[in-house]
Amino acid sequence: MDDDASSRVTRSGAHLYVQVARGTVDFELVPRFVAPGVELAVGGLSAPMPGVIIEVRVVVGQHVVAGETLVVMEAMKMEHVISAPSAGIVSEVFVTAAQQVDNGTVLLTIDDEYADRS
Repeated sequence: MDDDASSRVTRSGAHLYVQVARGTVDFELVPRFVAPGVELAVGGLSAPMPGVIIEVRVVVGQHVVAGETLVVMEAMKMEHVISAPSAGIVSEVFVTAAQQVDNGTVLLTIDDEYADRS
């Protein structure tokens, strides 16, 4: 056995490709902890824990910037701010003020503001 053998590792999305002398091995990266039954919409932001929506600060069609506050919720007697991870356009809002939500509930979706430009 050759102890000095090396391998090339390439990442593409959620896959790792390890190239060795005998071929390529594909590994799929999976989240370590996933809430059962929760499928997040692309561009979606979800509730980090069960709580009550206090305020929704955006509407469908609104342009947002990274870090902008989108939703404020109360959980465990504390206010939690849900912020935009990147710039984009709010495409859907699924919650309203005073609504009770569970952990993983999709709150809204944001589309990349440059997705439709060519």
